[in-house]
Amino acid sequence: MTDSVVRGCLLQLLYERRSEGSIPFGHGEEAVPPPGGISRRDWLRAVAQLSEYRLIDWTPLEDQSGMGLLSGFAKINDFGIKVLEAGGAPPIRISIDESRRTPQQQEPIATSTPQQQVITEALEKMITAINQADLSEKEKNKAKSLLRKLLGSKAAASVLGAGARSLAAKYFKG
Repeated sequence: MTDSVVRGCLLQLLYERRSEGSIPFGHGEEAVPPPGGISRRDWLRAVAQLSEYRLIDWTPLEDQSGMGLLSGFAKINDFGIKVLEAGGAPPIRISIDESRRTPQQQEPIATSTPQQQVITEALEKMITAINQADLSEKEKNKAKSLLRKLLGSKAAASVLGAGARSLAAKYFKG
């Protein structure tokens, strides 16, 4: 398995588990093991590379064994999320397995209250209007970038719940 695929698997895993906060990697008991087909060495090298290129936040733990074993906690950051959700250009090659897209990215728009439904529908109409507007692609992209940023905010998640993620996944896959 190539390094770019391993990095993609790791970034996708952290994206899928982002609601958990920082999760353990390395040689600790509770560390996330690498998926089948990926060695622990390659898995931890991917952690180091994603951290080096600032796609994830890494908090190392002191090695108690004296053997130089790498352990710590990793969490996807805003830049890593942007790379996955918006198709942002990563500073290092990352291959994403499209068949492993997260469930949030495949779900239809899900809302739980009438108020959330109204807001979600209004945002969908706005996206459609932007796409159909008589504007340059640059202007359309600028407007959509602002909407993407809004949908990725904590405020949108608070107001729209799953609707914010669903809208972002539906319209801004990259």
